[in-house]
Amino acid sequence: MRLWVVLVLAVVLPDTGLAGAGEGQFMGYRLGDSYQRSGQTRERITTSGNLAIEAENPIKPADIGDVTLVVTPETLQIGYINALTWFGSEADAREFGRKYVELLRAKYPDWAFGREVMDANVRVVEVNLDKHPYNLQIRLTKGPRDGRTMWRISMTLRWLPETEEAKAWRSLSYAEQTAARDKNRQLLLDQTDTRGL
Repeated sequence: MRLWVVLVLAVVLPDTGLAGAGEGQFMGYRLGDSYQRSGQTRERITTSGNLAIEAENPIKPADIGDVTLVVTPETLQIGYINALTWFGSEADAREFGRKYVELLRAKYPDWAFGREVMDANVRVVEVNLDKHPYNLQIRLTKGPRDGRTMWRISMTLRWLPETEEAKAWRSLSYAEQTAARDKNRQLLLDQTDTRGL
């Protein structure tokens, strides 16, 4: 009887520890969920008009740096989950990247591996793991941080671009951005003296 109760509870109760990229979950967040702002939420507008939010409660390995979420501007629906770790040298970044490529391939053996991108020196700078409708991308880039040039490994979970989920998220983002622009335009017109214009 006790074994039967344990089995029923294991099936009925959600276990976020077992969820992973195959269910759209990464670093403690799930694609399509709405982020819950707090008074300490740090965000910035992206060039595409969405918001990049510093995740406040990520669940991540100790050697992973920051986790950021790209969300729609109004409902904060998550479209990208991005883990970033910075390094002082390209060699250190590449070693870290190789470690996570091997780890993610071991964790998700049934995901298609490849679609590599190379730089001008014919060195791999991006690797993708795909399982419809998801893409898990590991990428090496160089950029400024803390006043110096550093190397960054990013691991990003998103929907594959041509999936219905990705299209729906982009459509929602566009609708929210358009509504916000229209509201701001009308507010400007309502609050400004436009006589003779």
